[in-house]
Amino acid sequence: MLFLIAGLLCSAMVSIVLKASSRWEYDRYFMLAINYMACLIPFIISRIGQPSPAINKDFGLCIIFAAINGFLYLAGMVMNQVNVRRNGAILQSTFSRLGVMVPTCLSIVFFGERPSAKEVIGIIMVLVAFCIMNIPQEKTETSKEHQKPVFTLLILGLLFNGIVDSFLKVFEEFGSQSLNDWFMGFTFIFASLICFTIAIAKKGRIGKKEIVVGLSLGIPNYLSSLFLLKSLSDVSAYIAYPTYSVGAILVVIATSTFIFCERITKWCMISIALIIPAILLLNL
Repeated sequence: MLFLIAGLLCSAMVSIVLKASSRWEYDRYFMLAINYMACLIPFIISRIGQPSPAINKDFGLCIIFAAINGFLYLAGMVMNQVNVRRNGAILQSTFSRLGVMVPTCLSIVFFGERPSAKEVIGIIMVLVAFCIMNIPQEKTETSKEHQKPVFTLLILGLLFNGIVDSFLKVFEEFGSQSLNDWFMGFTFIFASLICFTIAIAKKGRIGKKEIVVGLSLGIPNYLSSLFLLKSLSDVSAYIAYPTYSVGAILVVIATSTFIFCERITKWCMISIALIIPAILLLNL
């Protein structure tokens, strides 16, 4: 259970770091490159003294999948940044967790899987929450303090995070399981290379802020996955995954409310109250 708690805290830390640094001026792509390089360090260390994989068709397929996954990782992180700046850490964290809906819906549409009753209820609750969030807010003197969220950005964040989860399942289906570590390692390499290419093309700069924010994102980003995997050895998956998702959201809500004084509309609060149990149902 300690690993699970550590994992959800690290996961929440990603949104908190994005929120804390949202007012800073820094080069986004150099920062993200450092973030992915920080994720890459544990992979490099773990491969020391290990035999190299055979250069064959499976390895080539692994590289291709990793290149696509690296782009998706980058797109998802950029959307998370944009959503934190525009919609706040609470909504960003909540909607990114709803990415679980994407692989669920794809399995229903393309693989003919039948959703369980709890998954149907969870999806309905999410759709209701979406409708509630789009209810026009009343114009009052304090309405400026409760800016209406940009719904399109939240949906894009949900889709990109969900597509990343879906693509991991694609690799599990068509890739070699013995190359899982290499798949993630190459994912971080390609994400870093894309970031560096964009940053150099835009004549960006790298300084202390890019390094600090990049490392502050990369370390908890990697540790959150590591601790979650370790927690599965002593906590059942049907307990670990919902706890991990909802626990991270609650930490972000508490931190954003009491430390960053983040405010959202009453309709958004009602939506979050529906989305949290929906995430539980979709992960059980």
